Amino acid sequence: MNADLDELLCQRYPSIFRDRHAPMTDTAMCWGFACGDGWYALIDTLCAEIQQHVDTTGIPEVVATQVKEKFGCLRFYVRSGDIYVSAMTWFGDYLSGFICEECGAPAQRTGNSWVQTRCAKHGGKDFLLDAPSHMEAEDEFDCPDWVPADQRAAWTRAAAFCLPPPHTRGWRHIATALEHTIKNDIRHNRLPPLVIKGLDESEGLRYRWAGGDAKGWIAAMFRLAHAYSERCDRETGAPIY
Repeated sequence: MNADLDELLCQRYPSIFRDRHAPMTDTAMCWGFACGDGWYALIDTLCAEIQQHVDTTGIPEVVATQVKEKFGCLRFYVRSGDIYVSAMTWFGDYLSGFICEECGAPAQRTGNSWVQTRCAKHGGKDFLLDAPSHMEAEDEFDCPDWVPADQRAAWTRAAAFCLPPPHTRGWRHIATALEHTIKNDIRHNRLPPLVIKGLDESEGLRYRWAGGDAKGWIAAMFRLAHAYSERCDRETGAPIY
């Protein structure tokens, strides 16, 4: 990330990035933000939501220990926090796999030995906003034989789960990322049954739901999807700075 954006994040979130210039013996933040400028808006949104949560709930200050790209996605490691913060960084990781690391446009992860998330303009593949997919590759297969019998119902629920598709073209990559993340949590992390009751697109992606967990995990993911969508152009999906 360029030096100006690096400095801006540190100015906006001095508590989260208090160790930005600490020695390497104490933190990996000494290496700065080891990712492209295209993820700036996502990181900025993530930090704003985390800091608001800290200020509102009074939990210990959340401090970043490393921010980098790995396997084409954003890794945002922190010290302290609670389940809400963990869910925010978890979904932020998955959402980054739908955002070009170079410019922030909707994109797809590509590559085998070297995985990256780039739009076509930057040597990768655009996310098709006019034909978003509800399915992940692994969702196309039946539940594998190795899954214990008591977990097979979760795989069935995950396969059946889908979010109402947004009418707003530029937010469809965010909705797809959210849907895939929830499917994964149903399938592998024992997320309780979740019912989607509606979607309000007047000011970002605001889903209404019932069920899920009672500890803030699903609420955090819905909140980050809403907050990031507010920053994205309704037609192109590119972040608005």
